[in-house]
Amino acid sequence: MILRLHISYDGTPFHGWQMQPGGIPTVQGFLVEALAKILNKDIDDVALQGASRTDAGVHALGQVASTVIDERRDVWDYVRGLNALTPKQISVNYGQLIEGRFNARHDTGGKRYEFRVWNHRFEHPLLCDRTWHYRLPLDLERMQIAAAFLIGKHDFSAFQAADCQSSTSIREVWKVEVDRDGHEIRIVVEGTAFLKNMVRIIAGTLVEVGCGLLEPDAVARAVKTGRRDHAGMTAMPQGLTLVEVFYPDHPWDISPKIGCWEPG
Repeated sequence: MILRLHISYDGTPFHGWQMQPGGIPTVQGFLVEALAKILNKDIDDVALQGASRTDAGVHALGQVASTVIDERRDVWDYVRGLNALTPKQISVNYGQLIEGRFNARHDTGGKRYEFRVWNHRFEHPLLCDRTWHYRLPLDLERMQIAAAFLIGKHDFSAFQAADCQSSTSIREVWKVEVDRDGHEIRIVVEGTAFLKNMVRIIAGTLVEVGCGLLEPDAVARAVKTGRRDHAGMTAMPQGLTLVEVFYPDHPWDISPKIGCWEPG
């Protein structure tokens, strides 16, 4: 049987999602330790697959993870136990038991990310860990024009980290929206899947277009050439949040009975 978990976390104190050796604090590491206690297993015997390997400092509202369990309990027992045994910056929002096959990473139908920029001369004291502070004025219209060049199925080699280990850089992006609310600029990106640092490089490139360092059509050239130096900088991680992972073939059962907000 598969246990599927819907997870939110503040990525500030963690070195990303992926477990690392040497006791380095990661989101997956804390969840695996907690699961091992709940299941009365050794840590090495617990495999937890996440939908996205978020970087250090990146946040999540809708991360999804799955693991195989041998014993059937009420799903609320797992949700409650994981929240009791993990740091307060991690919240398991709800869970679901799935009969048969399911893998949180390989069965995704797409993902939605949101990148937030605080565009003001001075930092916002309450948003330091939630936004990328960028002081220079940004032209929203220029950023929106540039964003349109990213829509579609393309080779996104220019928008991946140098150490990205993906077997292909072909990705399909459905949506890149750029809007402003006061001094905050929000970049929403949706697509089938993403390369390492892809959304952060998209955000950094659009910001460089917005401040005039790049022309909007430079994005089209970067997509066409696949050259990393034709795209912009990699934006700071704290501005990025994994908002949602889509599973069209595996809809959630999110009745209040299995959510972490159950009374008592």
